[in-house]
Amino acid sequence: MPTAPEALSPRRAARSGQPDASRFPFADYPVGWFAVALSSDVTRGEIKRMRYFGRELVAYRGESGQVFVTDAYCPHMGAHLAHGGAVEGDCVRCPFHGWKFSGDGQCVEVPYSERVPPKAKLGAWPVLEQNGVIHVFYRRDPAQEPWPLPELDDRDFVLGGTVLWEGLKTHPQEIFENTVDCAHIGPIHDGQAARVNTTRRDGHYLVVTLEFDAPGDVVDMPGTLNHVDMTVEMHGIGCIVVNTHVTTAGVRARQRIFATPIDEDTLDLRGVVAVERQDDPVFTQELADIFYRAYVKDFARDFPIWENKRYLERPVLAKGDGPIGLYRRWAAQFYPDADATSATDEVAARRDAPAFTPLFARLGGLTRRVRQTASWLSNELLERSRAAGDGHGDEQEHEDEQERSEGAGGVGHQPPPAKAPSAAAAAKGASVTSVDEYFNTLEQRFVPAAAKGVDAVFQWELAGAQGRTFHARVQAGSISVHEGAHNDPTVVLAMDGEDYVRVVNGELNGMRVFASGRGKIRGSVSAAMKMRTLFPAA
Repeated sequence: MPTAPEALSPRRAARSGQPDASRFPFADYPVGWFAVALSSDVTRGEIKRMRYFGRELVAYRGESGQVFVTDAYCPHMGAHLAHGGAVEGDCVRCPFHGWKFSGDGQCVEVPYSERVPPKAKLGAWPVLEQNGVIHVFYRRDPAQEPWPLPELDDRDFVLGGTVLWEGLKTHPQEIFENTVDCAHIGPIHDGQAARVNTTRRDGHYLVVTLEFDAPGDVVDMPGTLNHVDMTVEMHGIGCIVVNTHVTTAGVRARQRIFATPIDEDTLDLRGVVAVERQDDPVFTQELADIFYRAYVKDFARDFPIWENKRYLERPVLAKGDGPIGLYRRWAAQFYPDADATSATDEVAARRDAPAFTPLFARLGGLTRRVRQTASWLSNELLERSRAAGDGHGDEQEHEDEQERSEGAGGVGHQPPPAKAPSAAAAAKGASVTSVDEYFNTLEQRFVPAAAKGVDAVFQWELAGAQGRTFHARVQAGSISVHEGAHNDPTVVLAMDGEDYVRVVNGELNGMRVFASGRGKIRGSVSAAMKMRTLFPAA
């Protein structure tokens, strides 16, 4: 009679790659701050129902304006406070028998009894409302003090938009691991030359800097590559602040990402997108709108992967994957009840592997230093050490390089990979000496291959000594250039003629001209961005 297969725990199943009911081996939800709503979601006097961390919760804003989050069910006889309950001052009253609870969970009134039962308490959650987001602190030990969550100075930023993706089938640790997984940027986001430069750990805080070349299509600049520098600040496994600098355009943006568990394998994901304020408020808002649309579109590309993968505690990593082991060792602190091996592939490998393997795997990571300081050690032993550990040597060497980079506070040891030239760089236009020369050679400058799907009228209103107004109609891959103004242009570029000649010749950054207010864009900013590839600069 055949025997049933051995039942595996979620953790063992994750290591072995065998199927299991749970795709994530974590013993509990991670400790820390998690967003449960935006400030605008909870109005004064309203009780909002929510479900997070496997339980029903309610949030309400009291008369004082303070937000409170408590367990949803009345400890008296189990009525749900969001179904008929009422906010009174900074308290909530149960709809079933009228018991009243303060924001800290204490029962302060039983209408038909002089005595309040001492056990009549609601579970109350630590709440922090800042920068337009309402957070709660998840902890299993009530004695654990919440750590500070830094407040952001957002006075110099303009909101592009907020987004809520509900019920994603994944785990917060997977979301944030993407930050250090630079190898996925090419296949998923069409980026190039991605690399992590530095990492810095400070308790519950992890900072990662990285860079890559991003395709311009997502920000309405098809056929171009924009160089992007990112500084990613992780505040536990619930909150990320991403400071983005598009260096080729001189634009800075900030994305905030909040991943909050609904249950063990489902979460809500919130995003808040803003761009740095420019001198021209209309241009700034249009830029914010473009970055918001780009964020929503590009971030969602990861969802099919996240929702269908399982978390492996012992992934087979290769050099170039990014500091995934470093991230997981940092993340392990947010599972205080788990054993020391939880979420740490390196330690798990040491526990399960033969006794000699960790030594050789470690030597694999130390090969470079050994060659420099111990010339007597044979290359044969070094190669053996690199090969040992079932493929973990390369991974450990990469982790060692990241540790050295982190300790030095500088960039990694490898030079940045060569960047692929952008389409804009490949299709350069000729230099010009005047606005008249630009007008007369506009048809020769035009790139038909960049005009696929473009049906628009582009108008130039150039002032000053070289002042001239003209427009070009682009349709079906062809162009016609006309003197004077069009009665309904898609976009208008207005600036000083001499400044525009400098922009065309590459002597002046066009994006900075518009951001500073020296130039104006009227109409579609997206269409204006396409002009970089339609009429390339020198």
